[in-house]
Amino acid sequence: MNPQEILAFMESVRAETVKRFEPLTQAQLDWKLMPSAVEGPPENDSEEEHWSLGEIFLHLALDEHYLREQIARPLLEGVKPPDSILFLPPPPQYGLPKDAIRFWFQRARTMTCRMIENESEHWNFELRHFGGFDEASNGAEWLMGYAGHEKFHHKQIDEMIERVRAAGI
Repeated sequence: MNPQEILAFMESVRAETVKRFEPLTQAQLDWKLMPSAVEGPPENDSEEEHWSLGEIFLHLALDEHYLREQIARPLLEGVKPPDSILFLPPPPQYGLPKDAIRFWFQRARTMTCRMIENESEHWNFELRHFGGFDEASNGAEWLMGYAGHEKFHHKQIDEMIERVRAAGI
């Protein structure tokens, strides 16, 4: 896997995420869909179903940091995390100001770029880790998977933006 191609993919996904994030107001970021407003039984037990837009965006920023430092970086450095290290980052904080969310996005990406630009010539592509999924991945594949995870959330974000607008926020 070419580290620059990984970064280019991550950057293209992030550009789409930021395009959705920037026009939102703090009130829109903080608005939550109340469980009673959802018709029918919940599809799953995930609290994520009722996260605010701010929590979803913060989740993405924190996931990049968590995944990079807890799984991808150790693998790429040739250190296999124990099987007990799973891709289960902490839940995002509700009501974080927009500038703080922006900061975490920028900080996470700055550190990922530095890792790719300064360390990729020494990467280990042999070590693999399950991290709670069915298939084990190497560190580079974990980074690509993170970008896919962020891209997956775009549909959720778009749906939430529509709900926020429908609520007149």
